[in-house]
Amino acid sequence: MHSPASQVVVLISHLQRPRQRSRLAHVVAGLTADYPDTQIEVLDTSVSEALQTARELEQRGEVDVFVCAGATAAYLRKHLTRPVLTMRIGGGDLLRALGQAREHSSQVALLSYNHIDHDLQALAALFTVQVHQAAYTSLEGAREAIEQAAQRGCRSIIGSSTVVELAEQAGLHGVLSLSEDTVRKALEEALGVLDSQRIEIAKRRHLNAVLQHIPTGVAAIDNQGVVQSLNPALAQLLELPPSATVGRPLQQLCPDLNLQQALQGGSDEENRVIRLGSHAVVSNLLPILENGQRTGLVLTCQEITAVQRADQRIRTTRRPGAFTARYRLEQLNGNSKANREMLQLAKRFAASHSTILITGESGTGKELLAQGIHNESPRRQGPFVAINCAAFPESLLESELFGYEEGAFSGSRKGGKPGLFEAAHRGTLFLDEIGDMPVSLQTRLLRVLQEREVLRLGGTEPISIDVRIIAATHQDLRAAMVAGEFRTDLFYRLNILRLKTTPLRERPEDIALICKGISQRLLVQGQPPAAADIPAALLPYLTRYTWPGNVRELENVIERAMLSAPELLGEHGVDEHYLTRVLPEFCEGPSLSPAREKPPRDTDLHAIGKAAQLRHVQETLESCQGNLDEAAHRLGISRTTLWRRLRSAAAGEP
Repeated sequence: MHSPASQVVVLISHLQRPRQRSRLAHVVAGLTADYPDTQIEVLDTSVSEALQTARELEQRGEVDVFVCAGATAAYLRKHLTRPVLTMRIGGGDLLRALGQAREHSSQVALLSYNHIDHDLQALAALFTVQVHQAAYTSLEGAREAIEQAAQRGCRSIIGSSTVVELAEQAGLHGVLSLSEDTVRKALEEALGVLDSQRIEIAKRRHLNAVLQHIPTGVAAIDNQGVVQSLNPALAQLLELPPSATVGRPLQQLCPDLNLQQALQGGSDEENRVIRLGSHAVVSNLLPILENGQRTGLVLTCQEITAVQRADQRIRTTRRPGAFTARYRLEQLNGNSKANREMLQLAKRFAASHSTILITGESGTGKELLAQGIHNESPRRQGPFVAINCAAFPESLLESELFGYEEGAFSGSRKGGKPGLFEAAHRGTLFLDEIGDMPVSLQTRLLRVLQEREVLRLGGTEPISIDVRIIAATHQDLRAAMVAGEFRTDLFYRLNILRLKTTPLRERPEDIALICKGISQRLLVQGQPPAAADIPAALLPYLTRYTWPGNVRELENVIERAMLSAPELLGEHGVDEHYLTRVLPEFCEGPSLSPAREKPPRDTDLHAIGKAAQLRHVQETLESCQGNLDEAAHRLGISRTTLWRRLRSAAAGEP
């Protein structure tokens, strides 16, 4: 902070401090009235006292910019922190001074401190007066130079305020080497520096105010690792007052940080969990770069609890309309002929806007394939909305798909709610397990596909939509049509483009590549030692197994095996005994058969009439010891459909 009493100090040094205000001081004082908004102070001092005077002004905070002449400016600039500007004697000043001196004498002397102007000597032939130059380093030296000039017939002497005063004392005409214009230019430059300082100070104050109030702890560190400044939030985390931290090495305050690596290697340390006192924080240590050079480091710290709260808020406020597809077609690993042909066909289908029907067993990646098609299609910038038709009761599925108007039913949201068809506008709607969609909703879906418009529950005005439908099922839809559980017209509306995923047991050559991708993902999450060796060690078992759960089951098996890696892998390979405990499916007889075969007495549920279906369902369920998943698999229907059949039978429905 500077005192309002003085902002610009013009310091005029003399070989000996004058008793009265010097000639140059009078010139400067005459210009101060032109700058009413700036306090300008003019001080005459001696060369020996100039530095001490300037330092005292700095310590008292009474100066922002110094203005000095010649050698004094160069000397003070090395010892002061405030800017020191120079009143430079230019060619115009000399010509003006020579013009004034010529009026009194044809012989003129130019006296300079410490050195003479050799450029002026080279131009001497162009002048109409004879110029004699001399240099001095002391007050007595200046007097002697003036006496010698007078003996040569020089009646006019050009020089500093000291030289002018000495010349006039000797009865000669003195001309000041610095002109009023030169002084004015120096003052204008000083005002420019002041303006820049004010802007910089305002920016610094604003930045400090921001840092004072942000909840994140922030510290600035120099290239030696010493704390230069820090905000109250970080001081609170350190449980120390700011005054006790500034000037101390950061490593002492934050011993968990790898500060030396950041200082020597220049690498960032981001999102590292460390302890500060009694607080666990997430820290970031980043370089401060100016013109490509590192000038220091900045440390930011935030308590883990605050990060967790922020993460929770982000999750709870995430817009339901922010539907995205994460997977791409190239992520569907596999070099088998079946997988390559499927991906080639998928890329071709992605370029169109036609409806696609994906069929295949559970766990073969039907939704991943749908996401990849979306990301390869012209609709990639639009939303990808997925819904499992088997996961919702009929009434809820209808409102989710088609939306509803306010008051459409008891408990409906005020203002209504758009359905997933509307959410998928200009994008893709993925209907998983389409075979489990109730017949009543199949009729409404068929109309949406035909008319490309949707009518909300309780609404009267249809809403136009631009949506591509990708449907998927693990069921035999043709058999479902025969059984009356799937509309024929909807099937042919969906079955425009057809893709079939290949079960894992039919492409064992892809297992090694798929395992590599799974293990790499799991290793990033942290796994015990030797976990990376699991896929290669288990490959013979993996290729023999028939994988009823396909890739989904493979992911589960690999994760389970990697977590048990230290015990599973012995000195001589896989521990067979431990393998039976961790992965019993590998040691069960039916799973090692070339393909899973249904018992001869089991019959697909869609192949028999409704009159015998209930009895067949009950017999199959009994043979599976009440296992709904196995019974549904043998009957060729989903678990939801099986449960619905059993519930209808219990209620006495036909």
